[in-house]
Amino acid sequence: MPVQANWFNDINRQVRSIGAAKPVTAEPLTAAELADYPTSYHFERVIVPSHQTPLFVLQAGLEHRDTVVLIHGLGELASKDWLTVIPALAKQYHVVAIDLPGFGLSQGAVFTYSPKEYAKVIDWVISHYRHPNAQVHLVGHSMGAAISLYYASQYPGKIEQLVLVDAAGILDRTAYLKQISKRDIANSELPQGLRRVLARVDNFADKILEKTGTGLDPTKWLSRNESIRNITIGEQTNTNAALALMEQNFSVLNYQQMPTTQLIWGADDQVAPLRTAEALLHVLPTAQLKVIAGAGHVPMKSHQHIFNQMLLTGLASTSPSNAKALARDQHSENSSQRIGKCYQDSQQYFSGHYDQLFIEDCKLVFIDNVDVNQLTMSDSIVTIKSSHIGVQQKKMKITRSTISATDTDFLGEINSTRSRFDLAGVTFWGESPVFISQESTRLVLSLVRIHTPTHVIRLGGSYVLAAESLENVL
Repeated sequence: MPVQANWFNDINRQVRSIGAAKPVTAEPLTAAELADYPTSYHFERVIVPSHQTPLFVLQAGLEHRDTVVLIHGLGELASKDWLTVIPALAKQYHVVAIDLPGFGLSQGAVFTYSPKEYAKVIDWVISHYRHPNAQVHLVGHSMGAAISLYYASQYPGKIEQLVLVDAAGILDRTAYLKQISKRDIANSELPQGLRRVLARVDNFADKILEKTGTGLDPTKWLSRNESIRNITIGEQTNTNAALALMEQNFSVLNYQQMPTTQLIWGADDQVAPLRTAEALLHVLPTAQLKVIAGAGHVPMKSHQHIFNQMLLTGLASTSPSNAKALARDQHSENSSQRIGKCYQDSQQYFSGHYDQLFIEDCKLVFIDNVDVNQLTMSDSIVTIKSSHIGVQQKKMKITRSTISATDTDFLGEINSTRSRFDLAGVTFWGESPVFISQESTRLVLSLVRIHTPTHVIRLGGSYVLAAESLENVL
């Protein structure tokens, strides 16, 4: 065990002298349990008061004042996922890594392993293990990133900075299933005619998934019956935690009081696709995104050096500004006279400023970084990303079409007829109602906001509209 710095020993004595309670020690750790960990680190297994359950705690870099708390994701490795990261962090920070209850060396009480319950554990860890007057940086990976996001939103002012690494479980479950099942048709070398057919096939598959999102879901019943849940899957840690993660609606949380946030993502992540990061970027006011090319879901292992450099650089930054969020608040009608058209085409791209876009019977349309005053669409399949669509006091007509939009603002009123929308990180701006279905419209919403002059609504989930407004069914 390393010798602690003198100043830290002095502070410890002062804290104990005013009656601070030491954590209750759980079953001692064995040499076999610690075989994979460096012997220079400090280890203990204590009882968390909130759940009376064992908690494995690892500490390194005790001589440093500011604290970095590491929260792992699903899987058997738990805190071992961070072993390639801790040595770099411990040169500058006091590092605290835990095995969440139910994982790794924290086996014990069975309860619902939800972000809400795990946030209570994290709050106790931060309160107990942070150095006095230290800044605390919370870093989470995968499920741990989702839990950390929940903690930061529900415990404002407790941490200086939040770092989310390939956060899983943020998007609505239907949106997530659609995303991981998609084929990269646009970048394939298939003939245009075949790409058009495959786009129709994928569109049909999406319809089936969307219908499951609004139907009977037995997992929701299981989640509402905690005693039955604990009997059936309570001790199956990964299943318990994964189910609880899916049931947490991250779309309705308030992210306006969040600390400085860094997003680090693997470009090729198939577990938590990059779309999740782009949607989060839309709702987190101070977030910045860094993408690691060629990395998957666990970039700290596949690209250790690049990841550690990104993490250390992010932790050293103070208050980054989200330029896109500032631009969103100041946006007004653009003065472009440009008109874009797509008619019976199988693949077309739009970017830049337009006055109007007309899209009719086009099956692979990509609207990327577009600012357009008027959009009219029929019988088409369109993907929108990082764009401003429409202007105040005007209507957009969408007929028999499918739209997937990410990190995008819609201004004015959308009129939809027999269309389908998959929206992630999207804000509607305008007078209520901002979205009207004329006939049979399906929506899958993740991290969606409605801003009117009188109110703000945060929403997520799957909706089926007849002839009614979106606000009317909320």
